[in-house]
Amino acid sequence: MKSSKDKAPALFSPRGSGPVSLSSWVQISPYKSKQYIHILPFDIKFNIMATYSDSDFNSAHYQSARPSYPAAFYKTLLDYHQKGPASTDLAVDVGCGSGFVTFKLVEFFNHVIGTDISTVMISQCKNDERTKNLEGKISFVVAPGEKAPQEISPQSVDMVTGAECCHWMDHDKFFKECARILKPGATLAYWFYLDPIFVGQPEANRIYTDFTYGSSVEKHNDSYERFVGPFYEQPGHEYLRTAMAEVSPPSELFYDVVRHHYNPLVHDENYTTLFIKRRITLNIYKDYVTSWSGYHNWKKVHGDKPDAAEEFIQNLAHAMAVDLETPVDIIFPTVYTFARRR
Repeated sequence: MKSSKDKAPALFSPRGSGPVSLSSWVQISPYKSKQYIHILPFDIKFNIMATYSDSDFNSAHYQSARPSYPAAFYKTLLDYHQKGPASTDLAVDVGCGSGFVTFKLVEFFNHVIGTDISTVMISQCKNDERTKNLEGKISFVVAPGEKAPQEISPQSVDMVTGAECCHWMDHDKFFKECARILKPGATLAYWFYLDPIFVGQPEANRIYTDFTYGSSVEKHNDSYERFVGPFYEQPGHEYLRTAMAEVSPPSELFYDVVRHHYNPLVHDENYTTLFIKRRITLNIYKDYVTSWSGYHNWKKVHGDKPDAAEEFIQNLAHAMAVDLETPVDIIFPTVYTFARRR
């Protein structure tokens, strides 16, 4: 089986994995098979660690704007885990962000450790009132997903989780590190939601794809970039777009691998327990947009320009013929992968 390193350079960048120059990068449309290359008029590197660690990154806003995961999905996860030999002593939630999953896992495990590369996120988690109330059951440490903190011993962990974060990681290192700290038979689980689909609104979905993955300089010959696509770290953003289909836990380290991909254009909602649908106004949706790392990076470069998120939301409203307070339906495609340590 080829590793993500084998594939990423050819698919996403001639320079390989990690933060890459944005003077040239490949985009793959989720709705078309055609690949096309954007040549951008600047050369900037973005790094997800730096973005989420910026002192002006609003972690509380991130927490309030992001979708959460349904209780039915946690039951699916625990059912899988309980079929294996591992216990429920210790769980490690990598890329924990503001603690969405970390706090939930306390319901099922004796102790939970949340790790994240962002000092801003970890600081918010440590200062969360729930952390104080759960003293002795939960802790948070600044650490990358590819390297567990020193206090985690080899073969001591019953479950490693990674929600909406693994596309940013070096997958080879991540899988090896998970294998190092997991007990034999213990569970690795990572999952994510993909780009949301505006139900019954093809033009809105096209606008979303252009804004999130395209370049307005390339598409419209604008004098400055009005889309956020070029402001994401690569290849991580493209891994999310391809649903990480090219990445799988290595068979020499893991077995009993389950991968479940829900596509609302193909499946009904009963197909998955990781079903995320929201009925929201575009004003509320804007909060989600402004929590994106791509938008955060755009604002650092073009903070003196008309707000890209505001323009994007207005374009969506026009396409759907709604005002900013009219509820609209969005559904997130989702993917989860479970595996056991050999």
